[in-house]
Order: sequence, then structure tokens, then C-alpha cells
Amino acid sequence: MKAAGLFLALALIAACSGERVAEEGPPPLYKYNAMKEAVAEARQTLPVFWDALESGNEAYSDFALNVTTSSDRYTEEHVWLADIRQVNDAHYAGVVPEDHEIRDGLEAGDMIAFRPEQIADWRFREDGKFRGAYTTRAMMNLAPDAKIDNIRAMFHDSPVP
Repeated sequence: MKAAGLFLALALIAACSGERVAEEGPPPLYKYNAMKEAVAEARQTLPVFWDALESGNEAYSDFALNVTTSSDRYTEEHVWLADIRQVNDAHYAGVVPEDHEIRDGLEAGDMIAFRPEQIADWRFREDGKFRGAYTTRAMMNLAPDAKIDNIRAMFHDSPVP
């Protein structure tokens, strides 16, 4: 009986230690079928992103990739990265942008290395409106009654040119 009480006391102390343990898997939003489908579509159309990035077209700007990485919150966090660069044949890197507001232990300016299989979504601006951003589009569709016309106006009707 004393052993069980001691074990319980130690478990409570450990739970209150303030050290945060990352939750297994992705954020809950990414468990919706609509989000899974959005990630699959984004991955399927990823060549559009790479072609646009390499094109030098002045109408294209603000290139970003959404990649999965671990964080303080989840073992599979989704984070948008800017300033994408190829490190070698198998690795890329990007920078956590200034507008990153999620409390996940990642800070604006952090350089994150990733592999192609970690890419979950892509986006870039064409003539001021976003292409790609499949997961963002899915999130907007998950809240059909929300007053977000101003946000929808930031996106082309089609994710691909």
C-alpha cells in the first residue's frame, strides 16, 4: 500500500514539474478527412510550386512550404516556412516567418531543415493572390458560416495557375 502511495505521489510530482511533453501525432485539426485530403492534393501538385519558384516570374512572390516537424506541442507539428532553399539532393531548409504566432517552441527566424516527404502544403502569391494553400482552403471550408470573405478574397479561385 505504501509503495502504491509513493508511486502516485511521484507521478503527481512529475506531472506538475512544468516540463511539457509533446502530444503524439499532429494537431487535432489535421485529423479531419478534409485536411488529410488537402495535404494529399498539395503533395500531388507540389511540382507547380517548384516550377513557379524556379521560373523567375516577377508575378510570383511569397513562396512558402508547410512542413511537418516536431515541436513542444506535438510530435508532428505543421509549420509554414519561408526562404526555401535546397541544401543537397535529399534536404531542404526554410525559415520560420516573422508572423509565426503559434506557441510551439519555434521562433521567427529559426532555420528548419526538412526532407521532401515532410512537405504537407505549399503556397505562393501570383499577382497578389495566393495559389496553393490547400490546408488553409480546407480550414476555411470547415467553417462555412464564418464571416471570412475578406480572407477568401486573398486566394485565387483555383489553387493552381
